[in-house]
Parts: sequence; C-alpha cells; structure tokens
Amino acid sequence: MAAARTKSGIIALADYDESVNMIIYGDSGIGKTVFGGTAERGLILGLEAGVISAKRQGSMCDLWPVEVWEDVQNCYTWVRDNPGKYNWLVIDSITDMQEKLLRYILDKAMEENKSRDPDIPAIQDHQKWQNMLKRFVNLFNDLPINVCYTALEMKRENEEAEDIVLPLLLGKDYEISQTICGKMHVVGRMSDKVIGSGDERKKVRRIQFEHISPYFAKDRYDCLPRYMAAPTIPKIEKLINESGGVKAATATRPRTRTVARRAGTRRTTGR
Repeated sequence: MAAARTKSGIIALADYDESVNMIIYGDSGIGKTVFGGTAERGLILGLEAGVISAKRQGSMCDLWPVEVWEDVQNCYTWVRDNPGKYNWLVIDSITDMQEKLLRYILDKAMEENKSRDPDIPAIQDHQKWQNMLKRFVNLFNDLPINVCYTALEMKRENEEAEDIVLPLLLGKDYEISQTICGKMHVVGRMSDKVIGSGDERKKVRRIQFEHISPYFAKDRYDCLPRYMAAPTIPKIEKLINESGGVKAATATRPRTRTVARRAGTRRTTGR
C-alpha cells in the first residue's frame, strides 16, 4: 500500500512546502515600489514608472523592464527556466500588468480587423483578458520563487451597499480583484500615519494585514500583525518562517522559499 501511495504522488503534509504569494496595494506614491525593493535576492518586474524610487532607497534588486506584454511573458519563461537565481519576484504593478495585457489583446485584434477601434474592447476581449490575467497569476504563483505583487487601490460597494477598498484590478465590478486576492497567501493595504507631535512629528508607512472594513486584507499564515510599521519584505519573511506550525482548521502554514521547490512538491495551476 505504501508503494501505491508513492506512485500516486501522495506525500506527507509535513514535507510539503509552498512559495509565498502576496499582494500589497495602496495609493499612488505611498511607497509600494520602495517596499518591493527591500526584497533580498529580488528581481523587480518593472511595469510602471517610478522604480527609480527603490534604487534611491538603496535597493539591491535587479530589474526586468517592461514596455509591452511580451516582456512579461519573457520574464515568466526566464524565471521558470532559471530556478534558484532569485528568492523574490516583485511584480510592480499588477494594475499596470493588466493594462499591458489589454493593450496586447487590442493590438492583436486590430491586426486581424483594421476597422476595430484601437481603444474600445469588444465583449470577447473582456473575457480573454480576464482569463489570461488569472492564468498568468496562476503561472507566476506556481513558480519556485516567492512573488510579491503591488497594486493601486480602488473603492467599490458590496452587496450590502457598504464601501470596500481592495486592489485596483478591473473586471465584473470587483469580482476579478476578489478572485486574484483569493489566489494570495497575504493581502496587505499600505498607508501612512503621522505619529508624534511638535518637532518629533513624522510620517511612517505601515501595512494593514487584518481585514478591517472597508479595507480588504488577509493573512493565511496567521502570524502577521494587524499593522506593521516601516514594513519590509525581510520583516514579513522572517515572521512567516518563524511561525511554522499549523493554523487552526487549515492545512499547514507555508514558509518562504529560499531554494527551488523539492521534487514531487510542485503545485498544480489554479489550485
């Protein structure tokens, strides 16, 4: 029976591990790119202007510049084929990645039909970019590397007519955003807060990891604080790695990866 289980691909849950997938969202200019640049052995997939801010704060990450959607595809292929080169992939930002994807689809449609408006998606275009976005998030998340996405934020109204703030990902009101958030281990909202008074008054960045209406957030590891002041990726990584154990009523809590995933522990796309 034991041999049959081995052939089936079943492994001990205690031996299973996953890379970390998280999304950090917030207003433009709040410091998301600087935060992403704190990753150790990191590669930034730079989809928007402003990566220079990470450099000026001393980031030691490498940069994969993106001008068109094909650059995103090429980055995915390279990271997949070069496991262990980096510990973190920072996608800055998934909001812009969605825009690059839509532009790619519209340009392809224009090549096939010159009468198409270059800026107005047809009904079938919406379905295609929504499905492609979800597929590529699955592909990136399944790589043997930790992935941090940044995103702008948007405000919507839920079924109870209450405000909800979550990552800016367009599609089906906020359904696409919810779906992408559902694929993450961690969702955090970055903001700033003024502390102190008088000459001691200063503004500090912080990330909220607990869902407090109207701001959507989650922590599947159950180890991150409600708010983390002066956040960095190494701080988050340290807490996750030190947490270990099992979260009540869930599977084992994954730990951040520092090496390629062990043979036989590959996750399937769209888990």
